[in-house]
Amino acid sequence: MSRTTSHRRVIAAVGLGAAVVLGQTAALTTQASASSGKVHASSKHHKADKHHHAKKPKKHHHETETEDGDDNKVSAPAPAPSTPPAPPVTPPAPSPAPAALVNGTFKGKTVTFNTEGGNNTVTVTVTLAKSVVTNATATWTTTDGTSNRIITSAVPTLNKEVIKANSASVAAVSGATLVSVAYSTSLQNALTVSHR
Repeated sequence: MSRTTSHRRVIAAVGLGAAVVLGQTAALTTQASASSGKVHASSKHHKADKHHHAKKPKKHHHETETEDGDDNKVSAPAPAPSTPPAPPVTPPAPSPAPAALVNGTFKGKTVTFNTEGGNNTVTVTVTLAKSVVTNATATWTTTDGTSNRIITSAVPTLNKEVIKANSASVAAVSGATLVSVAYSTSLQNALTVSHR
């Protein structure tokens, strides 16, 4: 073997070794780049997760339970209104029996009244048919002529008023007030006697 050939083989071997070293270096560089990319991606993912967890609001357990409780709450039915007891029924009072019809003649008490001339009296008598006054008369006594004239003039008017009113509610005769009051008092007594 010549020196030249030996020298070429050495160069070739060195070149091959250098190529191998360069290839390994490139492979290591590629792996390092990939690993760096993975680390970088993992770091970004980890930051994103931390950011996501930081923004997520915390739910308190008791708040969730309260909301759920409100949604599921069922109101109790209202109690039925109590019906008040009916008041006791009072039977109507029996109607009074109709008064018996009165028939007959009834005399009232004698009533005394005083005038300037002295003492005077009047007594009224009434006649009823089926409780209706059909007649009224009066008798009187007097001690002076003036009182006698007044009574004689007033009594016929009072008798007519009794029949018209069918009661003791008669108006006084003008100018004969004292005799009219005495007449009405005796008349009321006569009607009271008639209903006994």
